[in-house]
Amino acid sequence: MKNALLMIITTLVLSGCINPDQQSEPVNDEFHQKKETDRVHAESTEKNDPYMHNPQAPDTRSLENIGQEFTDENGKVILKAISDYMDTHRIGPVELSITDIKVMDYTPALHLIDYFHGFTNNETNFHYIKLAVTINNTSSEDVNFAPVSILKTNKGEMKNFEDDFYLQNLHGILLANEQKSGELAFILDETTPDKLTEIQITTSDIFDENNESIQKGKEINIHF
Repeated sequence: MKNALLMIITTLVLSGCINPDQQSEPVNDEFHQKKETDRVHAESTEKNDPYMHNPQAPDTRSLENIGQEFTDENGKVILKAISDYMDTHRIGPVELSITDIKVMDYTPALHLIDYFHGFTNNETNFHYIKLAVTINNTSSEDVNFAPVSILKTNKGEMKNFEDDFYLQNLHGILLANEQKSGELAFILDETTPDKLTEIQITTSDIFDENNESIQKGKEINIHF
């Protein structure tokens, strides 16, 4: 009787050890396959498309005509103004390229309302201006640089780098020979799209590792 009971227990234990392994094998294979697919996709995206998804606002790249709309889980954006400006500027060892400048009407999703309360009193609906930048440090030394230190509209409204709500880490240390691409966005509380004809961007100076200025910043005028 004891031997029979022992055989039953042994069979159950072995069965319990074998079945999870048999069941988990295809799951693990599927997991590793998905992980590899995601890695390849991420590498491809990084090489061919500098766009960096941000969780604060919808992707505006598909909007090319005034009045076009786009909605996703972050909210709804409407294109209100667009500039055809596209240029690269040399500022000491840094090359700064600016493109894709748009003014958006934005109604954020409910989960973002509190976030935008820190940037504007009109957090449920507001206008903002966005621009795509690529920053390239051509030197063999680290530098400190802000592509937009001050943004000023033709109506006198001013924003500084701390007002950028995309938060894509485009201000600050740029390592030797490093290149960064992304977008910046600034809420406009005092300038309506129909009155916006020009913005002036002032970059920061370029600072070395001792925080000493090695190149004065540059003023860039952009028309709509």
